[in-house]
Parts: sequence; structure tokens; C-alpha cells
Amino acid sequence: MLIRLFIILAIFLVSACNENGSEQSASPIPVGIQKVSLSTQIQGQTSAGLKGTDDNANGIRDDIDKLIVQNFSYTPEIKRAAEQEARALQQFMEAKTKEEALKAAEQIARATSCTFKRLPDPIRDYEKRQALSKEIEVWTTNTKERLLKYLESSKLIGGASFMQPIEPVCD
Repeated sequence: MLIRLFIILAIFLVSACNENGSEQSASPIPVGIQKVSLSTQIQGQTSAGLKGTDDNANGIRDDIDKLIVQNFSYTPEIKRAAEQEARALQQFMEAKTKEEALKAAEQIARATSCTFKRLPDPIRDYEKRQALSKEIEVWTTNTKERLLKYLESSKLIGGASFMQPIEPVCD
């Protein structure tokens, strides 16, 4: 999770620099981060505060609903796994207490296990799983306010240990 946070932070910083018109000078961005940044094309709702708009009240921001339909609807099962991950990440980002953050982190673990269940091939499905996880996380934290709240929730669960989720892992 710490590596994913680093990638998100790096993408956010690159995005902020690009918005301000300044360029990276002395320190180039590692190749892996450039690839993530190009593939995710950080967009989506950048207004409407922490929660964004969720017109259908399904616990997923409308822009992320569209992302899932466009990129992660290979099958109905994979679409549901992506939606499960999006809801869990949104809950994590909105956590106010350690208990809420821990509960949301457990839901993220369940969603990740569900994604592995729906995309089980370790070689053929690897990139699909990575894209699903990274893109939803990057879009969920696509503003400074959202990223800072996500990092705050991560800090709340610092030092906690987690067990493998118990079946059923898919909602």
C-alpha cells in the first residue's frame, strides 16, 4: 500500500506541475511512474469536494462509474469487482476515525481478493489487475484535498496488521 501511495503522490505532483506550466528539470520521473501517469490520464471530477457527485447514490463518484464502464467492463463480474474496489476506496478516503479507516481497509482487502478471484491468471491477467487497482485509486485521489484525506486515513491505520479476507470476498 505504501508503494501505491508513493505512486499516487508522484502522479499528483507531476499533474500539479503540468497544470502550473512548470516543467521537471533536474530529477526525471522513474519510467514506471510515467507509464502509470500516461495510462490513467488523471481526470474526472476535480470539484465537488471530497465526495464528488454520486447521482445514482451507489457509493461511487459518477466520474469513476464512467471510468469503470469504459475500462473495466470486460465481464459483469469484473465490473462488479471494480465497483467494489471503488466503494471501498471512497469509504477509506472518507474515514474519520481509526475504526472507520480499519473497516474500510478491510473492505479494500476484500475487493482486492475479489479482483484476484475474477482475474486469476498470474501472467495473462496481471496488467488488467494492476490497471484496475491503480486507475481507480488514482481517480479516487485526483485532487489535493482527496489525496491528503487518503494519506490521513492511511496514517490512521499505521501499524495495524491485517488477515487474509474470509470468503465470500466478492459482494
